[in-house]
Amino acid sequence: MNFYGWPVVMARSSKEIAQVDVRSGRPGNVLLLVSAFSGTFVALLDLTIVNVAAPSIQADLHTDLAGLQWMVDGFVLALAALMLSGGSLGDRYGRKRMFLSGMGVFVVASVLCALAPALAVLVAGRCLQGAAAAVIVPGALSLVGQAVPDPRARARVMGYWGMAGALAVIAGPLLGGLLVDTLGWPSIFLVNVPVGLVAIVIGLRAIPESADPQHAALDPAGQVLVIGALGALSYGIIEARTHGWGSWITMGSLAAAVLAAALVPLVERRVVRPLLPMGLFGDARFTITNLASIALGFAANGAFFLLSALYLQQLRGHSAMETGLLLLPMTLAVLPASLAAGRLNAAHGPRLPMLTGYVLTGAALGAMAVFDTDTSYAVVAALFVVAGIGQGLAITPAAAAVLEIVPRERSGIAAATVNTSRQVGTALGVAVLGTIVAGSGDHVHGMRLSLLVAGTVTLVAAVLLAVQRRAPERLPAESVPASEPLLD
Repeated sequence: MNFYGWPVVMARSSKEIAQVDVRSGRPGNVLLLVSAFSGTFVALLDLTIVNVAAPSIQADLHTDLAGLQWMVDGFVLALAALMLSGGSLGDRYGRKRMFLSGMGVFVVASVLCALAPALAVLVAGRCLQGAAAAVIVPGALSLVGQAVPDPRARARVMGYWGMAGALAVIAGPLLGGLLVDTLGWPSIFLVNVPVGLVAIVIGLRAIPESADPQHAALDPAGQVLVIGALGALSYGIIEARTHGWGSWITMGSLAAAVLAAALVPLVERRVVRPLLPMGLFGDARFTITNLASIALGFAANGAFFLLSALYLQQLRGHSAMETGLLLLPMTLAVLPASLAAGRLNAAHGPRLPMLTGYVLTGAALGAMAVFDTDTSYAVVAALFVVAGIGQGLAITPAAAAVLEIVPRERSGIAAATVNTSRQVGTALGVAVLGTIVAGSGDHVHGMRLSLLVAGTVTLVAAVLLAVQRRAPERLPAESVPASEPLLD
């Protein structure tokens, strides 16, 4: 399940990386790449590794489905809310300093999660992990982009960086299942410690410091509003089953989320260097692409949480390790589909692979609504493969789609916005789809209804993509203030 959405490019040979000197362009040093790739891998690993551990955590910490939702959403909410600011912190205070600081915080947060005696401590650790990942992931990409001056070499290395992220997402369920069944659920967090420490030690030696504070976007007001809107909305949805949809707590949380969201564009239009480039949303095509990204995160990643934590383990009785293996058809299908998406994008533009991917994903998720505890795994695996292919086709061209619309100098922030939208959708999907299951009274019925909702949302997004104009013209540069941050 591709949670992050950056292009995946397979290496022709491992020797290609060794031929790139990341600091001077000459053959030699690859230590910076090792540090950046290790940081990216470990940060993105925690997006998926926790899903197969959910039943064990639920039993040990005596929590319910809502508690598991918070465990997953704590990470995703922090990542989504802070990612746009994460890269800017490196630009302002030093890319090496912020990347290594993020790695240090991530290691500490992972230990906190592993030692958590109660759900509240675990959720706090997950939030801290997500905040650190929001600095690590864009920071690693920025380090690579700064350190490799040659455009061709940089393009290849960016592809390897994307592959490291893809491998993390694929390895998450399988590695998580192995660790949970052999060493217990705390081990899925402790595995981050040696990898994180290696990235820090190597990075201290190999990463040169760089900064561009004049281009950094720091927008505290916008950041607080985004955090408030996402946090209040998730709290209202997840806790509605406990307090009731008509309670003042639920209604107050939802009202606070609406108010914070409504204030975001008002505040952002008055900020010299805004967190969210509102001028870009003046084009309906940019808005539709971001809405579609939210829908895909909501449906595909929200469903992945239910399929791994609820369906395969609790309803079908598989172990964590078996669940990781059973999910492989879906996760492995993403890689070749992502490569095919790149070729289709080059030949026909992003619209065709995106639309095909959304239709396949929506159809597969909708068809999964027939799943019950006795459904043949052949049927399950076939739909998993279709869903994986659909996501591989849908995700990668999204950035290409917005890059056809926005001015070239806005390319970095536009791509970052699409990826952030997908993470927002993931947080909402875990909250909403999990709440549907929890409130159904029958987990099989609730899961079916959730998958039907997920499929419908994805197909609605496909309709929106289908009706938008075919040949986009770039937004004029003056539609976005020149003072906005450059993140490319």
